[in-house]
Amino acid sequence: MAGIAAHCSSGPAWAGAAFAPLGTAAPIGALNPLVQLIDTDEHEDHADVTVQFACSVRYIANSPFNRGSSTTIRLRLGPDCGNSQSTITPELPLVGGGGRLVTGASLDSVMPGEVRLELSFARELDFVLAPTASGLGLRLRLLGLNKRKGGALLSDVEAPTDYAVNLESSTSPIERAAVEAAAAELQTQAYVSETDIEEEHWYRLRVGPFATRAEAERVLGAAVQHHPQAWLADEDVQTALEPVDRAGIATPMTAGPVDPPLPDAERAQLLRGARAALENHEYPRSIDLLGRLLRQPEYPARAAAQELIGLARERSGQLAQAKAEFTAYLRRYPDGEAAARVRSRLATLAAAGAPPRSTGEFGAARPESSLVAGAAALTYQYGKDQTLSAGTSTSTTAVDAALVYGDLLLRNHGARYDVTARLDGGYTENIVKTSGGSQDRTTAAYLEVTDRPVGLTGRIGRQSLASQGVIGLFDGLLVGYQVNPSLALSAAAGLPAYTSYSPVSSQQKFATVTAEFGPYREAWIVDSYFYDQVEAGFTDRRAVGMQARYTRAGRTAIMLADYDIAFAQLNSVTLIGNWGPIASWVFGVDADYRRSPQLLLSNALIGQSATTLTALENEVLHATIKQLALDRTATSETFVLSASRPLGERWQLMTDFAAIELGGTPASGGVPATAATGLDKSASVQLSASSLLQASDLHIFGLRYDDSPAARSTTLSWDARFALPGAWRFGPRFSVERLDDPGLGGRQTIYLPQLRGDWTGRRAVFELIGGYQLQQQQLTAPGSSLDQRSLYVSATYRWRF
Repeated sequence: MAGIAAHCSSGPAWAGAAFAPLGTAAPIGALNPLVQLIDTDEHEDHADVTVQFACSVRYIANSPFNRGSSTTIRLRLGPDCGNSQSTITPELPLVGGGGRLVTGASLDSVMPGEVRLELSFARELDFVLAPTASGLGLRLRLLGLNKRKGGALLSDVEAPTDYAVNLESSTSPIERAAVEAAAAELQTQAYVSETDIEEEHWYRLRVGPFATRAEAERVLGAAVQHHPQAWLADEDVQTALEPVDRAGIATPMTAGPVDPPLPDAERAQLLRGARAALENHEYPRSIDLLGRLLRQPEYPARAAAQELIGLARERSGQLAQAKAEFTAYLRRYPDGEAAARVRSRLATLAAAGAPPRSTGEFGAARPESSLVAGAAALTYQYGKDQTLSAGTSTSTTAVDAALVYGDLLLRNHGARYDVTARLDGGYTENIVKTSGGSQDRTTAAYLEVTDRPVGLTGRIGRQSLASQGVIGLFDGLLVGYQVNPSLALSAAAGLPAYTSYSPVSSQQKFATVTAEFGPYREAWIVDSYFYDQVEAGFTDRRAVGMQARYTRAGRTAIMLADYDIAFAQLNSVTLIGNWGPIASWVFGVDADYRRSPQLLLSNALIGQSATTLTALENEVLHATIKQLALDRTATSETFVLSASRPLGERWQLMTDFAAIELGGTPASGGVPATAATGLDKSASVQLSASSLLQASDLHIFGLRYDDSPAARSTTLSWDARFALPGAWRFGPRFSVERLDDPGLGGRQTIYLPQLRGDWTGRRAVFELIGGYQLQQQQLTAPGSSLDQRSLYVSATYRWRF
């Protein structure tokens, strides 16, 4: 936490601020959140999520890797973030773009120098994650939002369709008495489902499901006497996402073939074999074993087999059959343990088989609709530090601030044009004036217009464009053109704004063009860009870059490269891969080489008395400026190997091994040399478990060992989350670090207990955090010691509408 870590040790030499990029704001903390912006741009079949940070971060790993209803991303703080032994203030960033796909975000720090960013999605989604070329952001692409029927993943064989009768549809909740009356009147099961249609929440009173259309029509004929607006619908979970109330008795199942009963031990062995085959992508074998189990008379584990066969057919591409298997589960086990999970998968399959909402990026006319969405947050933070040395105690108020943030999205889908307006900003009131003045921030303020038939989009204002080599935010214009479904072109120009606190730049200007091709063979997407930035007539950065993404079941690979033409130097290259499961293990690798900071001609100003390139040119030759920029730009190399596997039904093991090295810089232009850090090696093990002490609780046990030429440290941590009555959760945390750094003059032990509580409603989150840090340092002088103590509390309320 920023307040707690205000007096922490300086850590390895590479953590100094000498390499901070020009334009970076104050150190990360209460007055300058690490997460500057999270924005979502929705397209016809995918969405791009941009995460912008206030300083550079190094991607380590994320779990789950490419599919889930959420993902937790582990990041190592870069040199320009400040103290490597610091922990970061917990944050609840706002999510721009309406919050319909990315519904929430939270950032916290359990181990010094490392943060976890968790993104939550509206439903289970496929995604691809990669860092940006600048190291200041992440780009997450959500895939398959509107898969078209007849695509490569659909089977040629259609499954039988179930039917339901819709009795009423209302934007207000339907009373329980109406559900019971419908069930008694029609002598069948009645239920209420809810869904969102054209940005509005609807409730539907339904009866069914029925196996045949004739049976559904018979019930419909009886229903119209008291429900004249009743209508027949196939049992498509796209319009029945989640039954919220139920009455009556379900229509009896038509009995299928039944084999002679097998011994329990043999059935258990078949189920284990089916699970193993599913994990190893042996789908035909898994389906065969599960089919044998489903022909057995009813027994306790039959419901699990019914769910698994739907999952096996879905992953093998037999989507129609998967829908039939999941529907059979809900018909037979409507209140089963996995019913909610099965309904979620059915919703995804229903969307895959539904016709697109429009005809694509070149869509024809469609009904007009409008959307007003957004979020607001209020945070109060207080921190106090105390130092005890040689019997003397000093206390200071490190943080006393109130932060107000807001995000507003206005969108209108017209017959031809889509118009979007976005405003995201905030204000920080620093009550302790000695720690800095109050300040406002603007992370987004733009207007966007899309001509769908032409495929042309224009956006003007403050925005983020991390995919095209732009450093942070910018103020300017973006134009995009969808040439065809497989090729998109775009161009942008404007003034860089390195953080949300930055004013409009008057020195630097940039222009960039990009082309995105794909998907190719349903696996490859490649985009490339050209970027040019000038400052006062000097070429500050001129680069070309590309990003290639490959995704297949069980395999993902991403490569990013950025080459500076003006310097004829490789600025960065990143390789990220993930494969598995192999014997239940999922493996990942991340190899990264980059300039730190990003290579710019203006890096030559680091350590100089001149504050502009024009002033520096009056002192030295242009060729010398170029060499000074190279001399002030170190190189950073990172390699991470990770592995994870489930241990039974409740435990998950995650490990990673990392090696990081920052190169030195030579002495030149009156600036002294900096030494290379040497190889910093670390090993981390995390063991997570659920439902240990109570249903749905979560525990994460962590151990990290770090060994560098400058210091050695060992950190133990425990992070838990418990459910309380209502919508409250309680989360105790504790970490202890032992640091041995000769450069600090002794050995340190850092204790960090923390308590968190949060209440989560449908559209609101309230969070309370309290932490205390005790740092004990044994100095080299006999009998001397230094104790530093810090207290930190914060309260945050976030509301989404």
